[in-house]
Amino acid sequence: MAKPKIILSEQDVERLETMLENQDKLSETMLQLEDELARAEVIKPEDMPSNIVTMHARALLTIAPSTEPVEITLVYPHEFKGEKGQVNVVAPIGTAILGLAEGQTIEWPQPDGQLMKVTIEKVLYQPEREGDYL
Repeated sequence: MAKPKIILSEQDVERLETMLENQDKLSETMLQLEDELARAEVIKPEDMPSNIVTMHARALLTIAPSTEPVEITLVYPHEFKGEKGQVNVVAPIGTAILGLAEGQTIEWPQPDGQLMKVTIEKVLYQPEREGDYL
């Protein structure tokens, strides 16, 4: 399955690249994140479509075979506190959903080698949509 198109803000790309550069050793998922940053369409935060999963976005997604949507908030590693619904961008699911639009599905490798199939149902909150570019 070809990877769907992804859109990232200049700000998110810059912050993620800086975070990756400051790692001593990159995990498999961090290497995948680098690949995702390289293939993304990068735009100004104020031009971000409102239906895209960006950093700090809150979204509903389904992870096959489950049909029950789960609500997640995408966060940077230093913000990850393990709270319910928090997803670290360097976790496989975090890297998988970054930059996806509502209705898009991606198949993504998990650490055990199995593929997870994730569908973005709805972007409930997106900082760029609210004019929050911090």
